[in-house]
Amino acid sequence: MYTTAQAAEMLGVSPNTIKNAIQRGVMAYEHINPRLNMVTLEAIETYRRERLGQRGGYRPGAGRRPTHEPEATIGKEGQGAE
Repeated sequence: MYTTAQAAEMLGVSPNTIKNAIQRGVMAYEHINPRLNMVTLEAIETYRRERLGQRGGYRPGAGRRPTHEPEATIGKEGQGAE
């Protein structure tokens, strides 16, 4: 069994996405106590197949911005203008 935060990390989505899926009835869960819902691996895999496949699936690193230095800007002298 996995917490909603763990399930979200496994699927590459936010914890709120998992909580919303549970509220909409699209993800099976087990209610442990008023503050804790647990999700099975089977429910996670089902959600991955049925829901994430509709938006292109999980791709590690997708949507992340590159972590490189910004390019230096070139002044008028460097552009050939006189």
